[in-house]
Amino acid sequence: RVRELLKELDILPETVLVIRGDEMITTDTVVGDEDVIELRPVISGGRA
Repeated sequence: RVRELLKELDILPETVLVIRGDEMITTDTVVGDEDVIELRPVISGGRA
C-alpha cells in the first residue's frame, strides 16, 4: 500500500499527492513492484 511506502520513506501522507500514470491515488491503494509513482508536494495558499 502507498501508506507503507510513504512510511518507509519517512514522508507524511498529508504533504504529498501520489500519482500513478495519469491518476491520483490514495494511501489505501495497493502498488506493485512494477508500478511507477510520482510524489508531488501539496501546495496551499490563501489570504493572510
